[in-house]
Amino acid sequence: MLARILLGVLGTALFVTPSGISQQASPRTFRFVSEWKVPPQNVAAYSADLDKTVRPTLESLLQEGAVLAYGLYVTTVNEDEGITNGFWFEIPSLVAMEKVQDKLAKLMPSTIVNSAIRHHDYLFRVILRNNRSARGSNGYFYVNSTLLQPGKRDQWREWWHKYQKPMYDQFLAEGLITSYELDSGEIHTMDPNWIYLAYVIPTAEALDKINNEFRIRVEKRSTEENQAINSALEVLVVAGSHRDYLARTTNYATK
Repeated sequence: MLARILLGVLGTALFVTPSGISQQASPRTFRFVSEWKVPPQNVAAYSADLDKTVRPTLESLLQEGAVLAYGLYVTTVNEDEGITNGFWFEIPSLVAMEKVQDKLAKLMPSTIVNSAIRHHDYLFRVILRNNRSARGSNGYFYVNSTLLQPGKRDQWREWWHKYQKPMYDQFLAEGLITSYELDSGEIHTMDPNWIYLAYVIPTAEALDKINNEFRIRVEKRSTEENQAINSALEVLVVAGSHRDYLARTTNYATK
């Protein structure tokens, strides 16, 4: 069913630090995302079909080491022309990608799968990734997308590492997220200057705590400090380009 959506890619596996948090080795790994828009009345059935067919396949490949992480999700905040269902998986090598491709290609199509109105795939290069070994269901998948000004990627990384990364490291240590990563397009079906921050949150309570921590951090700073931080960001990004995406993760796992 999914043979036409898969691409072969190269990469390498993650390594695990003594703290139990995985850090990305070099060269980088990759995230493959496949998304669909289906009629509203079919969203739940489509999700159930992916859970019945795709999830066991990815879980088996996770145990083999061909897949490093995966997740299935359903959009929470819907848009008029937005997607409704999707899944992602991360891969360490071309050999592993061949295994994923072969396994998913053998899945039989169904009436509900063929009801999709639109389908889109993304292949991302993972720039930075931190995670804990985790698995769960009914969590949240959050993606922040920002279009950078041409030639400003390195400066944006410096800004993000200084003002944002410590917060996500804290959230990971406290168990409020199970992983976070920065991605960029590997196959440029989008503007190559887009940068993506993706993270998995185990519960709605954890999401509330994250939002509260960000609010508290801003309130503790002086007005002048907040203005300086925002001004430093404004010259690095395309004004008005920032977008958020929120989905429920029906199932997810990370080694």
